[in-house]
Parts: sequence; C-alpha cells; structure tokens
Amino acid sequence: MNQNQVIGNNLKMYREKFGLTQDILAEYLGINREEISYYENGKRIAPTNVLYEAAKLFGIDEFDFYETDMESSGIKVALAFRADTLGIEDLKQIADFRKIVLNYLKMKQTLADEHPNS
Repeated sequence: MNQNQVIGNNLKMYREKFGLTQDILAEYLGINREEISYYENGKRIAPTNVLYEAAKLFGIDEFDFYETDMESSGIKVALAFRADTLGIEDLKQIADFRKIVLNYLKMKQTLADEHPNS
C-alpha cells in the first residue's frame, strides 16, 4: 500500500467514524466531493492544507493520517457526533475547539515528560 492509499484509507475511516458524508466533508474543506473521493482512493495526493483542516475537525494530529497501523497507534477519538444537523459553521467551530484541546494535551504531555517527578 502506498502513502496516498494509507492517507486515503485513514481519511475515509475518520470521515465515516464521525458520520460525515463526502459532500459534507468537501463543503467543510472548501473543495468538491470528487476530490475527497480521489484522496480516499489514493488516486491523488491530499494537499497539506486539506489534511491540516481535516485533522482539526477530527481532533487528531495531521501526521496521524500517515499511520499504517491504526489499531495499535493509540489514537483515540474522544468526541464523535452525527453531522446530520450540523452546519458548516458548526463544524468549523468544532474543529477550532478540537485543535485547542489537542494543543493543550500536547503541552501537558511535554511538561510531564520534562518534569516526570512533579
């Protein structure tokens, strides 16, 4: 499996886990649905700005899209929702909130690593 397929599989897995259609994710990302399909099938390289914005929405690090073994990666999706009743602005606010939480958790882990006895 090449890198585009790994990224595509992970993008699709997260999209489905969050109950998003390709249309909704495409609208959130400001691209068309066909591009999402190409990315998910590994036929095109997903640009970094697309991976960054998708990672914000899913509450993960964008490098998690490159993970080949999702079962043992330890990635947890703490907050799932159904997007049936959410608008694009709701998704953008959720993505911004998740990015803040992810950054907070990374800072907290860094401090714990630097000061293990405190």
